[in-house]
Order: sequence, then structure tokens, then C-alpha cells
Amino acid sequence: MKSFQKILAGMLALMIASVAMAQSTTVRITGSTAFRKAAIIGIQNILQTGYTYGYTGSSVTGGSQAVFVGTTKVGSLPVVIKCSWAGSTGGVQTVAQQSPVITRTDWISETGNTLTAAGAALASPVFDAATAADVAFSDSFQASSIAYGPGYTNLVDNIVGVVTFVFTKGLSADPTVSAALANFTNITPLQAKLVLAAGAPLSMFTGSSADSAIYVYPMGRDEDSGTRLSELSESEFGIFNSPIQYQPTPQSGGSITSIAPWPAATILGFNYPAGHSGFSGGGALATALNQPVAATAKDSFGAKFALIAYFGVNDAAGVNGGANNLTFNGVPYSDAAVREGKYTCWSYEHLMYRPTLTGNTKTVADQIANQIKTADAAQSGVLLSTMNVSRAVEGGTIIHN
Repeated sequence: MKSFQKILAGMLALMIASVAMAQSTTVRITGSTAFRKAAIIGIQNILQTGYTYGYTGSSVTGGSQAVFVGTTKVGSLPVVIKCSWAGSTGGVQTVAQQSPVITRTDWISETGNTLTAAGAALASPVFDAATAADVAFSDSFQASSIAYGPGYTNLVDNIVGVVTFVFTKGLSADPTVSAALANFTNITPLQAKLVLAAGAPLSMFTGSSADSAIYVYPMGRDEDSGTRLSELSESEFGIFNSPIQYQPTPQSGGSITSIAPWPAATILGFNYPAGHSGFSGGGALATALNQPVAATAKDSFGAKFALIAYFGVNDAAGVNGGANNLTFNGVPYSDAAVREGKYTCWSYEHLMYRPTLTGNTKTVADQIANQIKTADAAQSGVLLSTMNVSRAVEGGTIIHN
């Protein structure tokens, strides 16, 4: 009898657990990699102690995917929160496009993987079947992206913080180039515009005619990226103009031996010519730029060369520990300089969802937005409440509040 009671109790416990799992609210989040750290920490901070999670990559704040299973602090809602970071523009398109509905196949399964309270790095994760996203983080307004107008839903826009960017120089194994790069400390909007269009002699940045034989070329992000959109705006290059960005060989694991314009690509359903596209994530771009250009490397004209790129501030730390960041228009990045309008490489961070989002899914999305807006935006940028300046659009005029 006692054995039967134990079996019955066990079965009841499993049934209760199954019902609880069935009642969990699942929220799927995609979008900006530049604001990923703040987003992840915001998610963690709305959950009660004891939640479990897993992720890909070397850290939960730097990986491409993550999943959290727990209960919210407010309302005690059982939740499964899944993140698949792909880029701002692609995130907005994924949520806003009306037909065909865009789905993603890289949501980490909460049942097919072992999750732990300490967080598990998943080397071979099991993913869900293709499913649409509920929420997108974006470094730009929807109206600035391709995912706006006929065929796209106007999304609910929660501005949750300020996301900040930097231009960063690369490394060189050539002693002469390395010495010249030490004097390359600043970039102006017009210099950035020139480099993005055609590259430029290093002498234009150092002021030394001896550096005119060394060329500076840009690496960058693909058309999915809000970081790209913001920096093409800030430099006045134009978000719909065609830069010439370069692909290094190799992209990781050694010294860069050669570069070529990024191959023609199809991104978000649109075709782009050679040079137009770039890396799909800031982490991969940082890994590439952190490799020194080999001493024997030459460009297609037989000249020595150096590389630069643009990043969100968290990803820029992956290049020489952040020591290679350039000042912009003579101003070094700092939160204080952003707050007062002195440093201008920034845009607003947005959490967006469809106006049809309802119930606990919307409740959890709003909790995440509020947590980031009031506390955690500082992990990837600046709190809105501390800003003394504002702007109406990426790259737009900054005015005092």
C-alpha cells in the first residue's frame, strides 16, 4: 500500500510539474548585439533567485543564444525567456514583417538541454522548431530601418536607454606600421566618411608624410546591424549608400595575411554588391580586428595596410582590451561626455513588439523594458534618466534638454 502511495505521489508530482511547465509564458527576444549585455542582465534581474539558464559561446552576455527558465519577481509568473541575437535591423524585420512571417530556428530548447542555476555553456545545443520572435531590441528607430512602411507592422516602441559606439583601430606585426598606428588616436566624421568609401592613407590621421605609404581600410557590420546604421549616420556617410568594407583572411586564429572587399551577399532578403556587407555580429568583428596584420601582408596595390572598425563599447573591449579605441572628433568616449552632448557616437536603444502582443507575454516584455530603463541600460550605455541632451534620429542634431 505504501509503495502504491509513493508511486501515486510521484505521478502527482510529475503531473503538477507538467501543468506548471504548460502554464509557463515563453518570450522570444531577438535583435541588437551591441546592447546584449544590458538586455541579458535586465532579464536576469526580473527573475527570482533559483532560475536556471544555458547559453552558447564563452559567456551568457556575449553568446549568440541564451535561454532562462524561472519565475518573475513581480507577479510570480513562470517564464521561459529565449534570446537569439542577430542584429537590430534583422530583429525589427523579424518582428514587423507581415508576410511571409519570419521565423528563427536557433531558439535554445529549455527541455532538450541541461540548464543549471550557475548557467551552462552549451557546446552542442538542441534548438526548437522554427518559431517567430515576440520582441526585438534595436539600436535605431523602426522608421530608420528597411523594415518600415508597406508590408511591415508599426511596432510599439519602448526607448530603454542610450547605446554608445566607438571607432577602433587594429594591430600590426610590422614594426613600422605599429609605430605609426601609435600616433593614430582620433577620427573625425569626414575622415570616417572617406575611409568607409575608399580607404585613406594613414598620414591623414597621424599628420606624418612618412605614413602616406600605409593605407587604412574599414571592416564593419552587415546590413542587419543597428551599429552600422548608427555609425553610417554619425559619419554622414548615409545609411543607404554603399561602403567598401573588407573581409580579412583569416577571420580568427592568427595574423591577417590579406584583405578583399566583403563578398556580395544576400541579407534580410536583399542583394548587396561586393564591399557592402560585413560581419553579422560585433563579437566576431572584434575577434577579427584583434588579430595583427602580418608584417608581410600587402593590399591589392602592394602597399602595407592597417584596419579600423566600429563597435558598441562592450564589443570594442574585445580589441586589445579596449586600448585601441579612437577619440571621435577629438573627444574620448565617456558616459559623462555622452550625457552632456560632447561625445556624439550614440543612439537610443529600443525594445519593440507588435501592438497585438498581449497577456503575460506583454507583461514580461514590459518588465524587462522597465528593468533596463531604470537600472541596467548602464551595462551597455547610459541611463535615459541621466541624459542632459537628446536627438530625434540617429546621427541627428543633439540638443540640450
